[in-house]
Amino acid sequence: MQEHQEDNLRLTEVELHLRKFLLSLRAEHNASPATIRAYSADLKDFCRYLESRQLSLKEADRIFIRSYLGQIRSGAFSKNTILRKWASLRSFFKFLSREETIKSNPCLNLPTPRREARVPNFLTEKEVEDLLVELQKNSNPLAKARDWALVEVMYSSGLRVAELVGLNLGDVDFWNGSLSVIGKGNRERIVPVGNAALESIRNYLKLRKTDIGLTGNNKNFGQPLWTNLRGGRLTVRAVHMMIQLAGRKAGIARKVSPHSLRHSFATHLLDHGCDLRSVQEMLGHKNLSTTQIYAHVTTERLRKVYEKAHPRA
Repeated sequence: MQEHQEDNLRLTEVELHLRKFLLSLRAEHNASPATIRAYSADLKDFCRYLESRQLSLKEADRIFIRSYLGQIRSGAFSKNTILRKWASLRSFFKFLSREETIKSNPCLNLPTPRREARVPNFLTEKEVEDLLVELQKNSNPLAKARDWALVEVMYSSGLRVAELVGLNLGDVDFWNGSLSVIGKGNRERIVPVGNAALESIRNYLKLRKTDIGLTGNNKNFGQPLWTNLRGGRLTVRAVHMMIQLAGRKAGIARKVSPHSLRHSFATHLLDHGCDLRSVQEMLGHKNLSTTQIYAHVTTERLRKVYEKAHPRA
C-alpha cells in the first residue's frame, strides 16, 4: 500500500488523472486492451504537448485544444488515426468534467474530423476457394485440418481474428449450427456457422483426439478450440502469418489477412441478397453506419454489372 502511494506521489497531476481515466475505461466501459493501449498512447502525446506549453488541465481551453488538433492534422497521420486521437481526447475531457477536475469541457461543440471512407479489402469467391485449396497442400495432417477449419469458420461467420482464437470447445453449438462469441466491449453474440465449417471442425477435433461430448458438462468444453502443435491456445499472430503465407502461395495478388476474410463474408452475403441489419448483427457492429460500407461496395459492383449488361445503360 505504501509503495503504491509513493508511486502516486511521483506522478504529475496530469499523469494521475490520465491513470484514473484509463482505469475507468476498463472498469466502467469494458474497453478492450487494444482500445486502452491506443487511448493511452494518444493521451500521453497530448499530455506532453500540454506540459511543453507549461499549462495545467484546467488551463486547456478551446483555443488550446484547437491548436493541438491543428498540430495532429499537420502530422503524417491517416484520417482515421486523427479521428481516434480526437475521440480519446474528447472522452478524457468528458471524464475530467464529470469528475469536476475542470469547470467546463473545452471539447464541447468542437467539429469532429470526417472519417476516411476506405473500401474494404475482400476476396472474390474464386479466391476464397483458391485459398482453401492451397491449405490442403500442408504435409502435416493435423495442421492442415486445423488451418482448413480456421478459414472455413472465418469465412462462414465473419469473426474478428481475436474472437476466433478466443473460442473454446463449448462455444460451438453443433446441434443448432452456431458459435457463441465474446466481441468488442465484452458483448456476447450468437453467430450462425455453415455446415461445411462445422464439418471441418469435427474433422480437426477428431484428428486432435478431442472429445466434444454432447452436453455442456463435458470436461473439455472450457478448452481452446484452436491449439498450436504444442497444445497451447493459437495466437492472433500465428493466424495472421498462416493466412498471409497461404494467400501468397495461392497466387492471390492482393494482401490476404483474417480481416479480408471478414470483409469477404459480409460482401458475399450482401451480394447474395442478405439484408444489412442481419449482416450488422453477425459482424457484431454496434452501429449500422459501420456496416454500410459493404452496401456501398455491393451497390457499386451492381452498377458496373448493370452498365456492362444492359443494352441502354
